[in-house]
Amino acid sequence: MAQLKTHVKRLLGWHESPHRPAAQEPPRTEPLLDGPGAELLARARAYYWFHSIDLGNGVVTPGSKSLDLLRAEGDAIFGPLDLRGKSVLDIGAWNGNFSFEAKRRQAARVLATDHHCWTPEVNGRDTFDLAKTALNLEIEELDVDVPELTPDRVGQFDVVLFLGVFYHLVDPVQALQNLVTLTKEVAVVESHLDLDKLDRPAMVFYPGAELNNDPTNWWGPNRQCMEALLKLVGFKRIVYRPHPIVGGARGIFHAYKES
Repeated sequence: MAQLKTHVKRLLGWHESPHRPAAQEPPRTEPLLDGPGAELLARARAYYWFHSIDLGNGVVTPGSKSLDLLRAEGDAIFGPLDLRGKSVLDIGAWNGNFSFEAKRRQAARVLATDHHCWTPEVNGRDTFDLAKTALNLEIEELDVDVPELTPDRVGQFDVVLFLGVFYHLVDPVQALQNLVTLTKEVAVVESHLDLDKLDRPAMVFYPGAELNNDPTNWWGPNRQCMEALLKLVGFKRIVYRPHPIVGGARGIFHAYKES
């Protein structure tokens, strides 16, 4: 469990900022289903879900992140990219929403990876397999920890997704160094941000559960810090945009290998 805290929330790709009010989700309505839909819904309800995924047959997984939120994030993450014929690596896939979205956007190959959220304690691998089967998408998967992701282990990919992972790592700089070696064209890094009032690169360290009462949150970089780190490890051009829902409390960075 090198480099990571052992905690079932380990790869939460969404946290409310302690300085902003929590986003209000609309009340859920229970679908009235029978036949295959009812059976699929019963299977989905047996697990904890972070991603709300439309599985078809009227079934949406009961995720902490709503469909609308995930669609907004997907548009911000994939909007600048043309995935047709590309290879995509999803680091920290958990339930698999962004892996599935990459395939829907016509990526030729998608490899979903995770480790801590795919342990029996969290059952993230079971939810991924259930959604993948229901959606009938051709996606590869590999249980591998972030520090072990190297070109020798998994190869290189045109597009690499690194969403909601950076600040959960004890050594995020080493992870970025690995990230650049895995990337052929562009890496997409999504992260919690902090210290937005500083006009120079900086990153706050959370030794306990200071951020959202979650002891798996270690770091809060500001935008300048993240951009500087991505350039330090070898990315040539960085395009930043604030999160489409929570603004500057989280950021999305498209890091390109070529300028």
